[in-house]
Amino acid sequence: MLSFLLVLFAFELCHGSQRPLVIGHRGTAYLPELTLASQSMAHAYGADIIEIDVCLSRDNHLIVIHDINLDGVTNVADVFKNRSRSDGFHYVIDFDLHELRSLNVHERVRPLNGTQVFPLRFPSKSNVHFHLSTLNETIELLLNLNRATGRQRQLLIEIKKPEYHSKYNKSISSIVVATLKSYNLTQSTDPIILQTFHIEELMNIRKNLSSQLRLFALMTWNYVGESSSDYDFYRSEQGIRNLSKVVQGLAPDHQFVVNYDGNGTIISTSNFTKWAHQYGLSVYPYTFRKDLFLGSSFEQLVEYFWHEAQVDGFITDNPDVILELLQRGQISASSYTIVLNIFLSMFTFLFHIIRI
Repeated sequence: MLSFLLVLFAFELCHGSQRPLVIGHRGTAYLPELTLASQSMAHAYGADIIEIDVCLSRDNHLIVIHDINLDGVTNVADVFKNRSRSDGFHYVIDFDLHELRSLNVHERVRPLNGTQVFPLRFPSKSNVHFHLSTLNETIELLLNLNRATGRQRQLLIEIKKPEYHSKYNKSISSIVVATLKSYNLTQSTDPIILQTFHIEELMNIRKNLSSQLRLFALMTWNYVGESSSDYDFYRSEQGIRNLSKVVQGLAPDHQFVVNYDGNGTIISTSNFTKWAHQYGLSVYPYTFRKDLFLGSSFEQLVEYFWHEAQVDGFITDNPDVILELLQRGQISASSYTIVLNIFLSMFTFLFHIIRI
């Protein structure tokens, strides 16, 4: 009986040593976000999946950019001085593709004062020019890098604010699905995943647009106002059970996965991952940024989410760092498994001798 239990334990240990997936959030932290250069770096670092965001231009081109406005990451205010709205911002949907092509992209800054959001990242005032890209260019970059390197990375496309785009009579999801179809990217086995914060839009993509692509449900706090979806419901057991009929993965704010005290210290795991796994869904929390953690605390955070919260992947600005931490953990687990297997073999041999 003891021998059987040890076999089971060894199997579980080997199974648990499989590392989570690493998703390069907006590419990497080391070059201006979402540029083709940043995406290429994430591919080279070994990110399993590269995450991007898309918005629509006035002439219905899918632009790879995180915000619906241009001010935090481009020089739009300098190039188009009189094109801001009454709130002072310049919106992607107000510009045609050829106008957007004329802009330079820089590291993210606060639009009101121009200070860099992450001061130690690529200098926002650098003279190196980066540019906005289209979804078509990103797809071709991924497919061609996969072919050239023989390393199969995937693309996670966030459809930004479908409700916002619908106010301009634009169905951004339809355009995304049609664009992917033009590259014959239509099946769940293709290296493409779609996600959005508007969870009802995922149901539209699956049922009305008849897409077979894998879908992830992004989740945040209701007060953020990211969409009209009720995240309080969708992160409940019933909500997760309902989602399991439509999506394959959940991408929640990391605070949904663990419980923190008032000082920001993790005190326990929530039921989120347990419920997700119970209904066959994977969990990929966001966003893990090394800039926000000092010393070994980032390593400890990753270890907790891996081993205690048992997430299936990390959405991170630092795919290289998390890959290194996970691989280091895999080696340690594998070494322990080897020792355990040797002990198990010796124990089984002695057990049979005693029986004889």
